[in-house]
Amino acid sequence: MHIGRISTQPVETCTGDCSALVLAERMRHAHVGDIVVVEYRNGDATPVGMVTDRDLVVAVMAAGEDPDQFTAGQIMSRGLIVVSESDEISVALDEMRRSGIRRLPVVDEAGRLTGIVTLDDIVDYLASLLGGIAQVSKLQRIEEQRFRT
Repeated sequence: MHIGRISTQPVETCTGDCSALVLAERMRHAHVGDIVVVEYRNGDATPVGMVTDRDLVVAVMAAGEDPDQFTAGQIMSRGLIVVSESDEISVALDEMRRSGIRRLPVVDEAGRLTGIVTLDDIVDYLASLLGGIAQVSKLQRIEEQRFRT
């Protein structure tokens, strides 16, 4: 299964000059725990960083800083790891495990942001697969009983 099929779209994004206060308000309004920081290159959104709710708490709130005085560009994670929408789920899981992260922006072949995939998205997908497998055993018993009686 390709990541692009289970990724969340659209993605909450901002530019690097967005204030921490606005980031927090947008996360609250959209019910998300992250916002992808993008740069526009030739009109296309290219991911350059990510700000999570934890980043806001640790870098701004717990430090007693004024959230209006900090920008996404100052607190975003750098060295952003992304996956291609055509990558298999195992590639995303390997990246998450190796890097200790739960969220990955998803890009197309040109590097444009197309979605975001979280560990929860992958777990939900795998759980649905396992549920389907469990149904096979149940249906097999029903069919066997039907034909043997």
